[in-house]
Amino acid sequence: MTLVYKFKKEKLTDGTLVSRPRILVVLNGKASSIEVPALIDSGADITVIPESIAMAIGISMSGEKSKLYAYRESNDVVSSSVNVTFLGKAGRQSVNLKIPVLVSLSRKGCEDEEDIVLGIGGIFDAFDITFKKSQNRIILKKTNSILSMFKLK
Repeated sequence: MTLVYKFKKEKLTDGTLVSRPRILVVLNGKASSIEVPALIDSGADITVIPESIAMAIGISMSGEKSKLYAYRESNDVVSSSVNVTFLGKAGRQSVNLKIPVLVSLSRKGCEDEEDIVLGIGGIFDAFDITFKKSQNRIILKKTNSILSMFKLK
């Protein structure tokens, strides 16, 4: 199965337009689900979601606490997991995955980051992902994960 998305144009604070690999997904928790745009980031080891979204949909916050380090900053996080639905053009084309996540904890006095970042863990194992910026396409091709674990190197 193959899912095809388009790069999304976004305006930066200086007015510059950029195209980013942002796709629509559904995060499914125990309390509810939410459809959100998420950035595919091949440089992120794991998916990161903000605490406000985790709490709203009922994701467990009882996992191990640690620090997430990114360029020039760090944040407290909690390890958890979430069920993600990758939406195809028709409902029958959607793909559901349970993936590990880090829930980025809110900081007192700071506005909560709203971006969902889809990292490598659990996603790049399930899909072969191709970025074709010149064609304005992001292609997610479902892999046979059982066979991919036994591929010869």
